[in-house]
Amino acid sequence: MVADLPHDLEWEILSRVPATSLKELQTTCKRWYALFRDPRFVKKNLSKAATHVIFDARSGYSVITEINTLIHSINLRGIRNSFDRSDIISHCDGLLLCDTYEYGRLVVWNPCTGQTRWIQANILVISNRYVLGYVNNKKSCNSYKILTFNSLLCLVDSSCARFEIYEFNSDSWRLLDDIHPDCCPISKGVTLKGNAYWFASDNKSKFILKFDFTRERFRRLSLPFQKNYDDQTVLLSVVREEKLALLQQWFDTDSSKMNIWVTKTKIDDDDKDLSWCNFLVVDFGKVILTSDALSYMSFFIDEEDKIVVCSD
Repeated sequence: MVADLPHDLEWEILSRVPATSLKELQTTCKRWYALFRDPRFVKKNLSKAATHVIFDARSGYSVITEINTLIHSINLRGIRNSFDRSDIISHCDGLLLCDTYEYGRLVVWNPCTGQTRWIQANILVISNRYVLGYVNNKKSCNSYKILTFNSLLCLVDSSCARFEIYEFNSDSWRLLDDIHPDCCPISKGVTLKGNAYWFASDNKSKFILKFDFTRERFRRLSLPFQKNYDDQTVLLSVVREEKLALLQQWFDTDSSKMNIWVTKTKIDDDDKDLSWCNFLVVDFGKVILTSDALSYMSFFIDEEDKIVVCSD
């Protein structure tokens, strides 16, 4: 009987069960129901899972598993059964942060367990950006936070932009008074090991902007390329929850080109600058990728199998 197993062995066995199957098992007993909601168990389960990637596309959202074969897919439109309209605006640690466009409320959704947490947005502005992250604390469970800022105000005058933090533990928003990056995040933010990253710029240069949710401070990191183009598009992605990937696409004379870089080493919690290696160079010739298509693009890299998957 499962009940006779030592708890640590039971934990180890269940942590190897695919997350999509845990939802069906959660009503087996109260102990399992509580276990599947334990952040420590969720983190361990995710570490043993097959590679997953969330594609953000105009037609909807999907999770693809076993990326090397592309044989399993899960449509995430089911979240819209609960909300008239929703967009996934950030994801981290298996959780999805969604904008429901319902009286300025956000919702954090665990698609495996079905759990949701409603959050009232502090400022109801359509140009606000949000990114989900967490405090890196090795002695306890992750403490989740949300960072928000007005992207339009950043673009017009970055010195006037307000950055605010929502803390799950206190269920409240607060202003980051003395912390300001003095730049404009351009790309959609991605989260790696609890910290947020953007492609960003100021009046003089372009760089990677990092926000450390533990120390609550910004830092500028180096790009893999020196030359910038007026019509370029730069996107960020995460590789196996270990590295950052960067995609740069631009028009050169009469052709469209794309470069993809990956950080050479795993990203850790220290303040080391980034070191990059070139992963792929693509010349599309006369095939033109419109800026509208690129604004919706997501991409994923499998370093081991040398695969790049893009979705618009």
